Amino acid sequence: MERPLMWLLGVILASLLRGPLAAGGITEDERLLVSDGAWHRNQRKSVSIESSCYYTTMEAMPYGCQYARAHFPSYQNEYQRKSEKAALMEFYNLCGGDFWRSRDNWNQDLDPCWDYWYGVTCNEHGYVIKLELSDNRVRGMLPSTMGALTSLIKLDLSSTESDYHLHPNEEMNRVEGVMPSLAMCFQLEEIEVSGNLILRLPDDLYLNADTLRSLSASRNLLKNLPIYLSRYQLLHTLELDNNRIEDEFPAEFGRLQNIRFVHLQYNRLIGSITRDIVPMNKIRVFDVSHNPGLSGVIPEQIIVDWAYVDYLAILNTSIAGYISSLCLDVPFCWKFMYDTHKDLTWATVSDVPDIVGMTVELAQTQLFAESGMR
Repeated sequence: MERPLMWLLGVILASLLRGPLAAGGITEDERLLVSDGAWHRNQRKSVSIESSCYYTTMEAMPYGCQYARAHFPSYQNEYQRKSEKAALMEFYNLCGGDFWRSRDNWNQDLDPCWDYWYGVTCNEHGYVIKLELSDNRVRGMLPSTMGALTSLIKLDLSSTESDYHLHPNEEMNRVEGVMPSLAMCFQLEEIEVSGNLILRLPDDLYLNADTLRSLSASRNLLKNLPIYLSRYQLLHTLELDNNRIEDEFPAEFGRLQNIRFVHLQYNRLIGSITRDIVPMNKIRVFDVSHNPGLSGVIPEQIIVDWAYVDYLAILNTSIAGYISSLCLDVPFCWKFMYDTHKDLTWATVSDVPDIVGMTVELAQTQLFAESGMR
């Protein structure tokens, strides 16, 4: 029995040591096996009210989980809770809440946290930390009061796909227009609004840059990249593909030194890619394909510095250079397709694949054999 147990532990350990997770998850340098555990300790802010009410020390809830006390005026009329409830109800009314796929308990007479409004998660203080209504027929413009959700960590109003196996997705969200400011959401980490009709992200989104880790707004009608990109030092996922972005590729892109996933395909980007992208040495996916006006050269230095990259995609662009000659005609150019070519003068012994050494050894053996025969 010991061997299967050790094998299982090995599988678990291997899974923990793999690369970064999807948007919003922990990344490899935040795992307990690598980091000091700061990310894990910081997750207390995400503990839901039903899990935390047993140890709460709120003055309004001195005896822990008491549903009745949650409806006392002293609790409900506290300024932030009152503002958040009003903002949620305005959102419900403006975005067709009566026609949502699921709208359980969304009612002015009930409490968003203690009465479990569908898609709403609250923290131990009774403040909204997550609003998750993917594929829920949310339709219309978001109200300016969305910024009143000042404890918000995650906003998910996305649509998945327009159809599944040729069956139309009738539950798609259709958020439209310009997103309101979320500048007062000081803990905001994830924005997922893909698959909508959004024309513009908040003009002051850079004010959320100190906390934002994932920005996903694929399949919208965006025309611009976020401004002041260099401020987004915690960002590890940027998904703005399938929009109408006409900006020049920004030189400051390389300052996103924690970025893992970049999806900018199917836009109208122009300008040139330069050596400025080399410092993004934690990158896993770099996809700028189907931007015909995008030019420049993918620097060969990424062969060494982008040690964790899975693939890059530059199909249907005007990018030139050595890496382009290997990658321009394939939709996904995996690392092995461009990092074992050329003369390998950039590589150390540890970088040379085993197959190279085996090939050289085989050639030498064959040469000696032929010499002996003569």
